[in-house]
Amino acid sequence: MSQVAVDVAGVVEQAHPSSDEVLALRASVCTDPAARKAVADYVASLPSDSADGAADKKLALKKGLALWCVGRESDAAEWLNHSGEKIAQAFYGRSLLACGQPGAAVKALEGHGDDAAVAPVLAEAYAGLGDSENCAKAAKAVTAPAESAYLRGRILDLECDRSGATEAYHEALEADEGHSGALFRLAHGETLYGDEDQAIELYRQCIETTCPPVNAFLNLGNVYEDRGEFSRARECYRSVLDADPRNLRARMFLKDASASLNMFYDEDMERRADRRSQVMRLPVTDFELSVRSRNCLAKMGVRSLGDLIQRTESELLSYKNFGETSLQEIKDILAQKSLRLGMGRDEIQKDDEARSILESMGGDAAVAAGADADEASATEKPLSDLELSVRSRHCMGLLGLASVGDLCAISEAELMTIKNFGQTSLNEVKQKLAELGLSLKPDA
Repeated sequence: MSQVAVDVAGVVEQAHPSSDEVLALRASVCTDPAARKAVADYVASLPSDSADGAADKKLALKKGLALWCVGRESDAAEWLNHSGEKIAQAFYGRSLLACGQPGAAVKALEGHGDDAAVAPVLAEAYAGLGDSENCAKAAKAVTAPAESAYLRGRILDLECDRSGATEAYHEALEADEGHSGALFRLAHGETLYGDEDQAIELYRQCIETTCPPVNAFLNLGNVYEDRGEFSRARECYRSVLDADPRNLRARMFLKDASASLNMFYDEDMERRADRRSQVMRLPVTDFELSVRSRNCLAKMGVRSLGDLIQRTESELLSYKNFGETSLQEIKDILAQKSLRLGMGRDEIQKDDEARSILESMGGDAAVAAGADADEASATEKPLSDLELSVRSRHCMGLLGLASVGDLCAISEAELMTIKNFGQTSLNEVKQKLAELGLSLKPDA
């Protein structure tokens, strides 16, 4: 393991830390778990209130740089803003850019563009604002071949010369095959105008570099979402939040991806439930039954397959003129649809048992706290407290329901009239209410 990977203080506590050393420390953190732990432990050893940095500029600098090295961009910006060092300004600007604030980065860095560490960051900030003229001015101070080619590509992109920009980004990669900015811009271009698969490959190469930009994870997650690959999208957003729990965009994207994943599963379950409901509604007259069997079922009030599975073998055999031949005929018909006699009764019993357990749980809690007061409190809760699935929440919105009490004033029959609200959603709502010792309004 290199000295830079473990000697955190030796890098950030210098009177004038080197930009290259800080970048190398960040690269070590991204590639070496031991280095990440060393920097994280160092951060934890320092005061936690950023107000302390206002009173101690040296503290602000070393903690801000250490926070930047572990990818905590929001926190790093707060601390680095208190330091007057040029190196602090450069990494303060980087943190603001990572947080999606190019305007704030320009404001913080203007006047420092002659500094070698600041110039590429300022140029990138102008590019983020779509200002190609000032981006070009700032880029003149950049001498590193890879970075210079990359910024030329950014300017050409802003001037809508995509082929020229692409050529410049490839030139940057020839000078530095791990140039994360060039990989990111090529991936972004493929997302907008080209091949989605190629975009994913480029984003993956980008996040595997020694110092990947946060936006590479976010954009890759967005591409996965567009493809319906919500689990992979969530992995990308969680990678950002693991490093920087305060990243608001990652948190928002993760919430949306999780909601979409729940919606996907809800829809899949709903489709299966709908298909089952269609089978249950099939009239028994659609099947080739003997006259004797048909007449017996009609006299029993059995009209559909759903009615039929509520009956048991013994009940059918107890009916006058209904014998073993008719019974076998019925069982064969049900077997064609993967059904059997009595299964409807079994399902009802299971639902009743589950409901009894949930109701007793709710009842025990109510007794402990005072049943009347607890129920009144529960009905005043906003519907969001039930944490319903996306589909169920949308349906509640269609009815204009705002509180748990509003929901309790609705019957099962009324809920089932809502488009896209099926048995799966109904079961979810009933269970959530039962956990609070509540229930839907009885059907009239």
